[in-house]
Amino acid sequence: MQPTTEREMPKALARLARMQARWPWHFIVLALLTILPAAWATLQLGFKPDFAELLPDNKDSVIEMRRVSKRLPGASTLSLVAQINDGSHRMAVRAFVDALVPKLQAMGPKWVGSVDFGVQDTQRFFESHSLLYADLNKLQKAHDQIVERYDWEVAKADGTLVDEDPADAPAPITAESVERQLKEGQSKADTTDSNPADHGGYYEAADGTYAAILIHTPVSGRAAVSELLRRVKAAVQEVGPERFDPTLHIGYTGDVITSQEEYDAIIRDLSQVGTVGVLGVLLSVFVFFLRLRTVLTMGATLLIGLSWTFGLTHFTIGYLNSSTGFLVSIIAGNGINYGIMYMARYVEARRDEGLSPEDAVFAAHRDSWLPTLASSATAAFAYGSLMVTNFRGFKHFGVIGGYGMALCWITTYVFMPAILVASERVWPAYRAPRAGEAPTRARGYYGVVFAKIALGAPRTTAIIGVVLGLASVALAIRYFERDPMEYDMYKVRTDSSSGNSGTRVLSHKVDTVVGRMGQDGMAVMTDRLDQVPMLTAELEKRWQAAPLDKKPFEKVVSIYSLLPSDQIAKISLIEEMRDRIVRARAHHFITDEDWKKINAHLPEGKLAPLGIADLPEQVARAFTERDGTRGRIVYIAPRAGESVWNAKYLMRWADSFRYVKLPTGEVIKGSGRAVIFADMISAIVEDAPKAIAVSALGTILVIVLAFRGSTLAFGVFLPWLFGISSLLGFLCLKDIRLNFLNFVAIPITIGIGAEYAHNVMQRFRAEGVGRLRHVIVETGGAVTLCSLTTTIGYVALSMSINRGIRSFGISAAVGEIACLCAAVLWLPSLLVWQARRKMKHS
Repeated sequence: MQPTTEREMPKALARLARMQARWPWHFIVLALLTILPAAWATLQLGFKPDFAELLPDNKDSVIEMRRVSKRLPGASTLSLVAQINDGSHRMAVRAFVDALVPKLQAMGPKWVGSVDFGVQDTQRFFESHSLLYADLNKLQKAHDQIVERYDWEVAKADGTLVDEDPADAPAPITAESVERQLKEGQSKADTTDSNPADHGGYYEAADGTYAAILIHTPVSGRAAVSELLRRVKAAVQEVGPERFDPTLHIGYTGDVITSQEEYDAIIRDLSQVGTVGVLGVLLSVFVFFLRLRTVLTMGATLLIGLSWTFGLTHFTIGYLNSSTGFLVSIIAGNGINYGIMYMARYVEARRDEGLSPEDAVFAAHRDSWLPTLASSATAAFAYGSLMVTNFRGFKHFGVIGGYGMALCWITTYVFMPAILVASERVWPAYRAPRAGEAPTRARGYYGVVFAKIALGAPRTTAIIGVVLGLASVALAIRYFERDPMEYDMYKVRTDSSSGNSGTRVLSHKVDTVVGRMGQDGMAVMTDRLDQVPMLTAELEKRWQAAPLDKKPFEKVVSIYSLLPSDQIAKISLIEEMRDRIVRARAHHFITDEDWKKINAHLPEGKLAPLGIADLPEQVARAFTERDGTRGRIVYIAPRAGESVWNAKYLMRWADSFRYVKLPTGEVIKGSGRAVIFADMISAIVEDAPKAIAVSALGTILVIVLAFRGSTLAFGVFLPWLFGISSLLGFLCLKDIRLNFLNFVAIPITIGIGAEYAHNVMQRFRAEGVGRLRHVIVETGGAVTLCSLTTTIGYVALSMSINRGIRSFGISAAVGEIACLCAAVLWLPSLLVWQARRKMKHS
């Protein structure tokens, strides 16, 4: 061992190197003992894809959304679609539905809450109370016509009729006239393209080729849903579709299936992107070093770092969300950089300098610890800057990324040297070079191109860099002068094609015959039924006060919207009409044949106003809470013609019902997707400056401390600024707006983008101008690989099924490439140009 190496690095690090060289296998055993529990903890991590998980728990919209979710009916739906080739055989489909429904209902409330196969009950309810749902003015007109005809008939019979001209007589009370008068103006419910009422009340396609059955179930979770599906299929098999028609077959869909498919697609996406990212990183390492040993060593070290990172996440956070789910690829691409720099110096010491494995470990420790530690610190600041935000998506991203960078640095310097020494004892990697021999090395080609450009035309390259840098600064300013936020929420969605296309086709069929009532409406929950009319009235006032082209919503729907209006007045008219018709029958003003037909339309018994409790379960389901309470839910429908994925409209819509003060002084809070998205946009606008400022200030502090205030620090600052402005210029040119997924590319680039120039300048400070080519080729080559692995980690994200993640991957990759070019091309060019000018004037 060479004592000089010990004196040139911290004593603790020298002591560690000595222990690793002496007892390498002890460290390997320690690595195995730590990775096993870390891997177990990693496998226990949950995943929460809900966007509400990106906001802080104390946000009113989150608190209210969770409160509403606990009270809203939690039953999910399993839909069966009975399909047949020939629509003329629709009666076979109906017979199958009639036979299957009792068996489904017999499964009991544990599996089946209710079974819907049509609107028969609803149809009977509205038909039996059709007069109460009639328009009051038209009902008054019908009443007046019947009373007038009755009075005319009575006057005629008594001989007191003043004008007996038949032409002036009111219309006679016949079955046809009464039916027309009673039904005129009756309200008709909105219908879908295929109204079930037009098909015997079944959820049946217009052409008769299929019918749907909806099973509302309380079960949740993969195992319970699978068991429910097994039981339903057993019931279908028992009934036997083929007995009704040989071509009759059954398909299955519903949110219990589609939601699980979407969740599985996201998990599959996370796994694929993470796997591709890690394999791409290791492949680039192999191409650089052209040695399997280095790939296995660095891969093992990276695996330990990733296991520690996500194992710790299990205990610190407990789950991943939409923002943090892709950190495997990102941390792998960034975290392996420390191993690359260490390995590059170790290989150089073994291959070119002929040092023993033990001495090479000391050399690698001595020459790489400070720049890599500084790089780790800047990266930690980049991620840590997100921790100062209130947006939980950013905060978790920053927490995991911050300690992930630190842990990757620790595992590199604790375990990689020991693995290298142990492997060399089993099978030496290098033989001592013969005198005059120039070893072949593919890894040098990573930096040789940059060296040729920088040394061959430094002035031209430097000037081009300055011009491009100034242009990018101008574009960056322009980018922030206009609103850089993304308001098209489609661009952060998961692609709809990620799910099972067959299931989605069936879902569309079900939507066609059942309808999608309330699919986009926001539910607002009151605490008492008496608050509902007050809330509705206040919301209507807001609608009236809004400009015609800025109406925040289309309509407000409560359970009272399902009840007839003006019931007392209508009942009075109906009873008087019924009385006149009955008396007209007694006086033989109505024939026996007409009476039989008219009597079918007359309500029986004493009429009473309909109340909430009188509504059928199917009608009131959307307004029924988990505990069975009806009526405290109010729905606010979006404005027709406005997209619910347009964040600008969502913010206006959300503001219209976020807080509503009632005349009693009570405040009703609203939530839902509109408010959640609006709060996410506001959080980014509020938190972005803080995150950028912390990342920038932290990076500057690390650079100043690492160079101890030397002017050489400007060699890091200039390329760093160029890389950041280039990223912003790219976003401006490509019109890529900031959203809650891709925004993190900016603070991360600010922090990590300084690593490359930092490593080059540290090696330049140690080697001097005379060995600048060596610095560019060796350190520049290693830095290029560092950037390449990080870029691959980001490029892997472009394979994601989520559009926001793809935009993040592309943006961050561009930032990486810009920072790399600044560090290994324009920075060396400036250094060479400056050195040659000094020599020329000396």
